[in-house]
Amino acid sequence: MALSKSVNLAHAQRAVPCNICEDEVPGEYYCIECKQTLCSQCEKSHKRVAATKNHNIVLRTQVGDIDTTTLTCTDHGDPASCHCEKCNIPVCIKCVTGKHKGHDMSDIFDVLEKEKKLLQDDIKAMQRDLPTLKSHRGEVLTKKENYKKEINKILKDMEDENQAVVKHINKLYKERRDDILCIQDSNLAVFDGVEVEMKTKIISYEKRISEYTDIISKNSLVALRNVVKQKKSLSEIGSKSELPDPPTFVPCNLESIVENLGKLHITASPLKFIPRKQYTSSSSLKSKALKVTTPTIVSKFKCPLLGSPRICITKEGDVWLGGSGSRELVMVDIKGRVLRRRNIQNRPDSLAVMDCGDVIISPDSRDSRSVSRLMRDGREQHVFDTSPSYSDGVSVTAEQKILMCTLDGRVVRTNGDGTNVKQIYKGRDDYSALHAVEDADGNIYISGGANQAVVKINKDGKVLSTITHTTGGRQLGPPWGLVVDKMDNILCADSANYCVYIIDQNQKMRELVGRSHGIQRPIWLAVDNDNNLWITQYYGKVHVVKYLSQ
Repeated sequence: MALSKSVNLAHAQRAVPCNICEDEVPGEYYCIECKQTLCSQCEKSHKRVAATKNHNIVLRTQVGDIDTTTLTCTDHGDPASCHCEKCNIPVCIKCVTGKHKGHDMSDIFDVLEKEKKLLQDDIKAMQRDLPTLKSHRGEVLTKKENYKKEINKILKDMEDENQAVVKHINKLYKERRDDILCIQDSNLAVFDGVEVEMKTKIISYEKRISEYTDIISKNSLVALRNVVKQKKSLSEIGSKSELPDPPTFVPCNLESIVENLGKLHITASPLKFIPRKQYTSSSSLKSKALKVTTPTIVSKFKCPLLGSPRICITKEGDVWLGGSGSRELVMVDIKGRVLRRRNIQNRPDSLAVMDCGDVIISPDSRDSRSVSRLMRDGREQHVFDTSPSYSDGVSVTAEQKILMCTLDGRVVRTNGDGTNVKQIYKGRDDYSALHAVEDADGNIYISGGANQAVVKINKDGKVLSTITHTTGGRQLGPPWGLVVDKMDNILCADSANYCVYIIDQNQKMRELVGRSHGIQRPIWLAVDNDNNLWITQYYGKVHVVKYLSQ
């Protein structure tokens, strides 16, 4: 569609002709309702006609600047006077009786008013919500300052208690102090994230209001149509974000210092805190007599990052997801809502986590051979290089050693800082070692895509057994991610057969969840502190499954 030039009705160099007369008679008047220029004769006729006698007619000089930009018909070049609802385009009178005959028509200026109203409604909505956003942000900042004061008070109480404690428990005190500072860092990050989110929304609303107000003031149909077509929906304000409360500190009874050392109680926090004394070995967890039950879906959601999801879960229960197409990690809750974000150097191929919370990242082969360690403060450090091959699955042992698989079939073990690298297994073919995990007895299970098997070796690399079929006789597809649960069962992702297997302590393998649960091409697995199995799948879906109970 072509556009005619915009003219200033009050200050044009030549007279604007009457829109009614066929001759170019100068228009001295302007009808607000009809949006037409009228000569003196047509102005009188306009007032005599019943349909227009009550219209608001003013002198052209009173109108000031009016954008007379009009849409012209692409077929005939005439000014468009109607809008074809079926074809969603402006049309001229010839089109109404011709090509678009029989189509529903609307007045072109009705379309203008309708689209102006859409933007005006958006402005009203944003103006209505802005005070709420600003109020939320103010509450976040206030609570953040109060939180910091309470943390400082708790630290002082802990230091006072420490002066009354004998020297041989100083080590325990330092561990407690590290715990509360860790909680402070984590929870202040929550405050910062919520405050930044509120600030970003406020800036977005204010910018949108300014843009829409400016467009409306120009009274241009073309500009209005363009922005209405391109405008994005307003983001939801939602309910107030759940913010962590400061923990409390209970001073100990000096008469029983070991049993009653001060404890931290975390309330209303999205981040879990597990007291150090609750961390137990796998053998003691077995005593809880957990058993495998009929799996039920707890949650399922789409990974918020691009590419196939990678996963790891910290000792405190924080769930980190990566995407094979994204240089970013996100912490999510069980519904998939993002709690925190971290930028990383390379796209991840696999993730694991140390007891301290640092994330070990095996890089995508398109980016690097350098396995890295992402600290809790956001710093990322090189750990070791897997040359001459690329890295694949990574895991962390109970002794905080790193197990790294490579695409040429090797499994190497190293310290958390990358020292003392030792090869403990070498498959016969490429892709014969995709992921390796350690059980409670120190044995290592290795998933092999090339040999379609799960191989069990001891600490020294001696092969103890090889599993290739389920108890029902099904051939194991190329297995991928592995994880060991609290009952020392091995869980294995079979992407080819669309299922996850469970291997018990008797080396019997059977399907745990599969197609009937909506599982499609599972890749990586993790088990959280509530004994839920997290399954990430090739096409971006994440399922959380409950399968253990007492």
